Amino acid sequence: MRKNNETSTKMYGISRVDCERNRTHAWRVSLMRQGKRHVKNFTDKTAGGKQAALLKAMDFRDQLLIDYPPISRKEFCDAKRRNNKTGITGVYKYRKTYRLKDGTQKESWYWEANWPDSNGESVSESFPVKRYGDDMAKQMAIRARQRGLQTVKGIFWAAERGAIGLTPSSINEIDFAHREFKPAIQLQVGT
Repeated sequence: MRKNNETSTKMYGISRVDCERNRTHAWRVSLMRQGKRHVKNFTDKTAGGKQAALLKAMDFRDQLLIDYPPISRKEFCDAKRRNNKTGITGVYKYRKTYRLKDGTQKESWYWEANWPDSNGESVSESFPVKRYGDDMAKQMAIRARQRGLQTVKGIFWAAERGAIGLTPSSINEIDFAHREFKPAIQLQVGT
């Protein structure tokens, strides 16, 4: 059975696996970087004990973070998702339907832009097709997103969405004696 690990920066990307049925006792490093999941188990038996396995797992994780630093929040926002139908990340067209008092149904089309603010909260701006025309409303949404993304700063950490104040160089500020990160802000995993 798999147990959850301590949720701290010390254990970022590391979890404990204890399965009596399969006689598996190990520390697992699992990090997603650049679309690829990096997973490696460090068994207690092979490493010479639970503590030794944990230290090896931390070494492996630390090297992964140096080799594959987290992407910037801006890069994360620009990543094209599989469900993107417009070809422009964060910009989409939608329809709003409503009923009039006489019972007839009307619809209005909009182009909308989305981006995160400095706290990681979603910000959006809509442009009605009826007022601006389809092409102009789309272009206005694209420009609004570009303006919004200019305010996005920091490193993207899945452990704490919206964390700001981190720089790629802070990844290298690892206290190898105590095995803890010392980023510009404290990360809280699992909150």
